[in-house]
Parts: sequence; C-alpha cells; structure tokens
Amino acid sequence: MSDRTLGRRVGEFVAALVVVAGVAVFVRQVGPDLSVTVQSALFALGATLAVVGGAATRFRQGMLFLYAALLAGTVGYAASTHSLGTAGTFAAVGLALVALFGAVYVVEERRYRLRRGEAVAAVVVVAVAGGALVAADLGTSPLTYETTVHGSAEMPADPDQSTAVVVGSATVDNDFVYREQVSFPAARACVFNGTARSDVAVLYGSGGSYFPSSVGGNGRIRANMTVLPSQATVESLNETVPVERADDCPAESERERIVVVVGE
Repeated sequence: MSDRTLGRRVGEFVAALVVVAGVAVFVRQVGPDLSVTVQSALFALGATLAVVGGAATRFRQGMLFLYAALLAGTVGYAASTHSLGTAGTFAAVGLALVALFGAVYVVEERRYRLRRGEAVAAVVVVAVAGGALVAADLGTSPLTYETTVHGSAEMPADPDQSTAVVVGSATVDNDFVYREQVSFPAARACVFNGTARSDVAVLYGSGGSYFPSSVGGNGRIRANMTVLPSQATVESLNETVPVERADDCPAESERERIVVVVGE
C-alpha cells in the first residue's frame, strides 16, 4: 500500500469519525427538542445522503445498507408518531420499497456514479433543507398547556376493578403545522382520608393511554388528570371527595380531600 493510499484511507476514517461524532452530538443536544415531523424528515434526509454516498464513493454496498436502515427508520417512526391510518401506512411502506429497490438497481446494478461536483451539490441541498426545517422548528414555541383541577372527585364504584380517580383535566394546543412532542407539566397529589396521607402521581390519560406522546399540527389534545391511589385508600374515602389545588401538600389534614400540586 502506497503512502498516498494509506493517507487517503486515514483521512476517510478521520472524516467518518467526525461525521459520526457530529451526528451523535446533534441527536443528543438538539434531537429531543425537535418536533416528530422534523425528526421523521431528518431520517429521510439522512437516507438521501446515504444513497448519494453510495453513488459517489467506493463504499457502495455499505451506504446502500445504511440507506435501507434509514429508510425503514423513516417509515417506522413516521407511522408510529403520525396518524397515517391503514391505507396511509401501506402507501408509505409501498413507496419506501419502491425507493429502496430503485436505489439498489440504479446504484448497484447499473453502477451509476455521481461526479464529485454533483455529490457536493446534493449534500448542500440536503443540508440546506435540513437546516431550514430545524431552524423553523426551534424558532417556534407552539404548544400551550392548560390544567384545571375539579372541585370534587368521584370514587370508583368497584375498587377491585379500578382505582382510577379523575381530579382534573388538561389541554395542549399546537399552533404550528408540525406534529409536536407533548410533555404535560409534572403533577402529584396527596390523598387525605382524615387520618392518613397517601402520595400519588398525577397521570394524563387520553385515548386510552396515560402517556399521550404528540399532538398534530394545529391540533388539540384533552387529557384527564388521573390518580391511582391504593384500593385500601379508595375504600377508606367517601363516594365524593373535595379536590383542591395548592403549591405544596400539607403534612396532614383532619378532613378528607385530595390536594393536587402542578409543576411549572
């Protein structure tokens, strides 16, 4: 192996490490703050870069494997976070398969190669598109949360089946076009039966799940603020218990009540 070849391979290895490190830092520092729409789009843009790399470098097969993985990630993540429906999911999978087989045929079978200038232009276009999406996303704060605590709560009729008690409601409004990640404010509750105190977390239940993950563009999610005290606690309370909102729970209470504390 000549010194020039060795130097080129070392340079390629160092460049690959820099790219991987940059992506890791971006995913860790910026990724959690992005909307799920932009996250899905970045998967697709990454797949585009992989197929460009396959057509412009000698790592053709490796880049095609990476392309396939990113394409699958794009479809899987989009289908799991967006309301595509059955027809939309099948359509997305079909388009992904067409894109995959098309890329393999053109790059692997036909041995199509991009010139260096063409590859650089493609990378610049993808980088600009990704940067614009990220900038538009990070430049907005479209979510508005509102929580309301009820004046009283009804105890479940059959604590053997369920101990869920609804103590309030919460809404989140999305004023932007991207589907955004939902993070309701942390909340807890203290349940007093007149002699003892029981601390429980407040869960936000919506659509059969206590963990709503995202809200669509220009959409709204309404959730029930629900606590799950123990069966013994529920059985020790009256059918209707007063609910109050406070900045903190008192250490004790001589009367039955549920005190809800909602974080900022």
